[in-house]
Amino acid sequence: MTTTASTSATLPTPDAKAVKAVGKKTLDRSDFMKLFITQMQHQDPLAPMDSTQMASQLAQFSNMEATMKMSDNLEKLLGYQVSQNNLQLLTLIGKEVQGTGNTMGVTAGQVSTTQYNLADAADSCRLDIYDAAGNLADTADLGYVPSGVHNLSWDAKTPSGTVVPDGQYTYKVTALNALGQQVAVDYRSTGKVTGVKFDGTTAQVTVDNSVTMNVADILTVK
Repeated sequence: MTTTASTSATLPTPDAKAVKAVGKKTLDRSDFMKLFITQMQHQDPLAPMDSTQMASQLAQFSNMEATMKMSDNLEKLLGYQVSQNNLQLLTLIGKEVQGTGNTMGVTAGQVSTTQYNLADAADSCRLDIYDAAGNLADTADLGYVPSGVHNLSWDAKTPSGTVVPDGQYTYKVTALNALGQQVAVDYRSTGKVTGVKFDGTTAQVTVDNSVTMNVADILTVK
């Protein structure tokens, strides 16, 4: 009896990361013109493109050209508007602003003004303060706190009595009512603008030389 052995070779699957893409991801006006000219060069001389089709393609190319020019002009206009808005932000330097947020600055042991608003009276209220690295710098038991707006009072010292370094600090108020339910807290940060920072499309101001505040978060300017 004769037996026949057959073997099959499995081709290796190319690694997707090793395959590099060729060409561009998007087409521009020159690419569309090349496609149109190539189409004209390789058309069948015995059956040339209909004049109506040619006029239609030329109209489409003209519309695309106009749309791209409009898009370029809009980008330039947007860039000019952003630059003008950034220049206007320079007028905020030296003025006092109030914005949303639970940040405050410490300079030479002096704490910038900040407020918190309790939606309801709190039978127990705890204050936790953190440095820029997220480390707990101080904590305090505020006890009973009525509803409404309250200025935060902090001596800028650790529990051991050491004055904390200058910089930006954040705080959290944990308030519970008589039923042990958490009371909503709204934060406000106030200070004098000492600098302006432009980060791409985002504009920020520096308050009291240490607190960074987004321009979109500013509520009032004095």
